[in-house]
Amino acid sequence: MILIADGGSTKTDWALVDDKQVKSLFSSRGMNPYNVSETTMRMEIESVILPNVYADCIEHIYIYASGCSAKVKQDEVIGWFSPYFKNAKIEVEGDLLGAARATCGREPAIAAILGTGSNSCLYDGVNIVENVPSLGYVLCDEGAGTNIGKLILRDYLRGTMPEDMATKFAQIHTGDESDFLNKLYKEESPNFYLASFARFAIENKSNVYCKGVIMKAFESFFEEQICADSSYNKYKINIVGSIGFMAEDLFREVAKKYNMEVGKVVKAPLMALVEYHIS
Repeated sequence: MILIADGGSTKTDWALVDDKQVKSLFSSRGMNPYNVSETTMRMEIESVILPNVYADCIEHIYIYASGCSAKVKQDEVIGWFSPYFKNAKIEVEGDLLGAARATCGREPAIAAILGTGSNSCLYDGVNIVENVPSLGYVLCDEGAGTNIGKLILRDYLRGTMPEDMATKFAQIHTGDESDFLNKLYKEESPNFYLASFARFAIENKSNVYCKGVIMKAFESFFEEQICADSSYNKYKINIVGSIGFMAEDLFREVAKKYNMEVGKVVKAPLMALVEYHIS
């Protein structure tokens, strides 16, 4: 039996596989080692993960998770699981390699994540060979939910959003400037708060203003992350993530401007990772 995980900061999706067949699917809390403690994760393993698997029968665990690109963090996550899965070889990798393996398989291509945050890499069919550091939502995250949400909220609070869309936005997101800024600067997880406003843009992407915001974010993604390598348009670009999935038509439109072919676009990579590991 093998166990495969696709882990974000808020949720982790798991697949239990035996004899090349998925036996069960379940979810647990996110396991980004920058955001969760060992004590919390051990409680999660005992209360949520172990009841869904046969720990002694697991031979291999593949974990792809946000915050796990550095070896020190990979070792930290292995340390959480190894006391419970004594017969398993545990491999931990970052979510970007997971995105690459899920969408590119064993073919060289550019792989990218466009969800709450963004990241991208050149993948040689086995490993990541080039990567422009994402640096997170404060500095970068071009094309991500945080980027689109930031543009939407800024325009609304500054009064530069078209009147019809501002009225529609206010019906969904009530409050004055201080309410928005208090939630943004004083409450937990400001990145997820910012990203929540991206839904407004995507649900109204047929509107000229909202389409322009999304395309502006995607153009900055290409300019800052993809075009950093002069040979970028020799490869297909494959996308994982909710933003790329829900605005796939606009992403493909922007990609044409940069003479790039878009390959696979998937919302979540878990089942593609299952195929990768059993093929």
